[in-house]
Amino acid sequence: MPLHRAVGCDTTGCLALYLAAPQLGRDAAQFAAVRAGWSVTAGGLTSRCPCCARGGLPVLERGDCPVCTGTTFSREDAEVCHHCGHTTAHPADAYDDEDKEPGEPLHAAEADR
Repeated sequence: MPLHRAVGCDTTGCLALYLAAPQLGRDAAQFAAVRAGWSVTAGGLTSRCPCCARGGLPVLERGDCPVCTGTTFSREDAEVCHHCGHTTAHPADAYDDEDKEPGEPLHAAEADR
């Protein structure tokens, strides 16, 4: 299992983490966190997750958000983070051609057209 560099939020009680790609060094991981919306001071002395940086509530539960590891909820089109608001689009729906009848719509939305 590869080791990841992480940037943690310095706000008291916040559990937010930014997990950088395993091949990134310390400085590159901090730069990637800043590009993702984190507030990191020069030299990495202090860091704040996107939610705490804008004055929101701290991350209290870990989940699947790639930006702050906060919990997410599912919308029709994407997963949305409760804390930082980051959206991750759902992967394209996979379907099996053998199960589909000729002329049958792929999705319910296409049936309404």
